[in-house]
Amino acid sequence: MSFSSIDLCSRALNKIGAESIVSFEEGTPEAEICGSLYDTLKQKLLSVFEWSFAMAVKKLNRVIDGSENEEAFGNAFALPPDFLRAVGVVPDVSYRIVGNYLYTDAGDVKLKYIANVGEEYFSPIFISAFIYLMAAELSISLLNDTSKYSLFYRLFVTELREAKNLDSRQDTPMGIRHFALIDARK
Repeated sequence: MSFSSIDLCSRALNKIGAESIVSFEEGTPEAEICGSLYDTLKQKLLSVFEWSFAMAVKKLNRVIDGSENEEAFGNAFALPPDFLRAVGVVPDVSYRIVGNYLYTDAGDVKLKYIANVGEEYFSPIFISAFIYLMAAELSISLLNDTSKYSLFYRLFVTELREAKNLDSRQDTPMGIRHFALIDARK
């Protein structure tokens, strides 16, 4: 089951004892504050970890070659519009991100990155962590209640730890290869 931004905000509002919202434009303090916080908190939480559901790989388009490049690298590539944070590049070369460009000496590059994905891609445990983060922020912004903020932030940290742990299991476990003690037993 996927949730919309309004659903997630409404659940966070309900946790702090406030009324749900129907849209960010409904004119209530709850809607206004949720509207101002939502995208920033979503992008922040997506950026803090290499979530499997937010991982993307894309071949980048070169926009500047070495003759026009003012950076120390030979080529510049435009970053994707949904880019939040780089994870790495293929081939494995040195690179630097400045503004909306990735600079490198490679002629072609694929970027592995965290994308600003829609709510329909969120995992259930990520959703739970996000709701607690939103509830913590709403406790300060809407209620000015530091004790509720502390409670919801602690719950967020716990859920985030569990979400990271579960999400990190979405990959093949790394085996021990070429370890001197194992090699000596052969």
